[in-house]
Amino acid sequence: MRMSKQHFDFIAEKVGPLVGWPSDLHDIADQLQETNPKFNREKFISRATAAWENANAKRFQLEDPPDEIIY
Repeated sequence: MRMSKQHFDFIAEKVGPLVGWPSDLHDIADQLQETNPKFNREKFISRATAAWENANAKRFQLEDPPDEIIY
């Protein structure tokens, strides 16, 4: 199946936020790259990561961050 920019945009925006961790987006990009030689990997990862961060920001945000980190 030859995928187009519209497919990639949809996957980045809708599927990107659903992965467990942003590093998983690289595996998705590997598969998508095989579907179209014009696939812009960096743009896809950037857009999908931004979508993931927007969807998961509250999940990883501390309500009252500490003043210092104790090692």
